[in-house]
Amino acid sequence: MTIRSILRKTSSGPSVKKLQTDLNNLLKPSPKLKTDGKFGKATDKAVRSCQKHLGIKIDGVVGPATWNAINGALNKGKPTLFLSKQAKLADIATQFIGVTETGDNRAGNNQKLLEIFNADDLVIKGKTDGYPWCAAFVSHCVQLLVKQSPFFSSLSPPREPSVSRFLNDWSKKSSCIIFKPDNETLSPNKGDIVVFTFSHIGIVESAYKGGVKTIEGNTNEAGSREGVTVARKQRTNRIIRAFIRLPMPISSMTNLNAVSRIC
Repeated sequence: MTIRSILRKTSSGPSVKKLQTDLNNLLKPSPKLKTDGKFGKATDKAVRSCQKHLGIKIDGVVGPATWNAINGALNKGKPTLFLSKQAKLADIATQFIGVTETGDNRAGNNQKLLEIFNADDLVIKGKTDGYPWCAAFVSHCVQLLVKQSPFFSSLSPPREPSVSRFLNDWSKKSSCIIFKPDNETLSPNKGDIVVFTFSHIGIVESAYKGGVKTIEGNTNEAGSREGVTVARKQRTNRIIRAFIRLPMPISSMTNLNAVSRIC
């Protein structure tokens, strides 16, 4: 069954029936919803409870962000089609490892670095470079993912020059899942975007207990946010502000079988 609609109170149909089944399997204790395909008061209450537990906006509306979080929670620890698709973002990022500026955030004649600076909308005195470029690097990688993967073709890619705008503007408007390192249900995966406490951003290549291995732009050997190159880094959770997971296209969601109750 394919989920094609945003659900809210008074919605009805097969999509609501799937939602009720997922909530019964996910929440602990189970709300024991009647799987009748009718989005009533009990279903609304269960949705809000689940949204609270998952750390996402509590509004009773089951849109891309909520579907994504529910499906991720039901399949925690198991590879899914969605996560494997987003993992390609890290593979794209590896193509830029070693790309280095000339200094003072200048691209010089480096074509790959020029691509990165041109990936956002910031122009200063007629020039597209000359400012910290970690957010531009992540924006460029997401743009390439959207171009290369039909799975994300409906996503409007970011063109953000700053970490703050990437996290607080584009990610929220795009219905991305935003979760903290201590989230009990969601954990980082390859291809997730990671935002640090010191106004820096990168892409997760792998996760380990207590941290992640990343690919970051505008960094250096010391791990600074004002470095000169694209490099692999290892980061602990204590300096991570949040993870960003791209929204799952509603038209691509399929019925996922829950095998455990984890909430």
